[in-house]
Amino acid sequence: MAYNKELLDLTLNEMKQVFLADPNTAVRGQNFIKKIHEYCIQELIARGFSGDLTPKGEIKVLTSHKFKDVDVAVVHPTSGPLLVIGVRSQMSSLGKNFLNYYEMEVGDVSAIHERYPLCVVGLLYVHPTESILPGAARETFNFDRAEKMFKLISGRVKASDPHSHYEEIAYLRVNFHNEPPTSDDAFPTDKDLRIDDFFDKLYQRYVERNFPLLKD
Repeated sequence: MAYNKELLDLTLNEMKQVFLADPNTAVRGQNFIKKIHEYCIQELIARGFSGDLTPKGEIKVLTSHKFKDVDVAVVHPTSGPLLVIGVRSQMSSLGKNFLNYYEMEVGDVSAIHERYPLCVVGLLYVHPTESILPGAARETFNFDRAEKMFKLISGRVKASDPHSHYEEIAYLRVNFHNEPPTSDDAFPTDKDLRIDDFFDKLYQRYVERNFPLLKD
């Protein structure tokens, strides 16, 4: 099934309103990013997750060395996390902070896979076309380079593949200055990094690794 574009557009608009109302509170209080957490949860529920496997947001999971708060997760009562989606949004200082965030994403997925090698882990990364902060200086950012970097850590098919790779990554570029905000349908150029079938691919990977849990 296709991703819910109408729901995504609504979510992006809500994110913009929350951010502009109070940028500091929106980021530090996570009210901003929780909007897209809920969007991811709804996409997973639409694909059949329910009951004990109903996806939830902001769950604490024991990873390789410590407990970590994950953004969205499907957690089995006895087997632990089966599917995790990390969400990252970077609304300002695009060039300054990207490499730090990228390094953090690699560390996060590695920690999950080291303890749960069969866990399906996805990353939804949201980038604005330019800083959304009112009055911010115009920034330049190399989106092509970022796309290539995400490609390097995506496409994990087997449990024996590198722990530092995500099963799937969706890379969104959003023009928050439009009213309402719009995502760039022509980006990224690599279709494997588009949101179009991001949730379907995560679900398919989940089915392949957890077929004993599936109901007839």
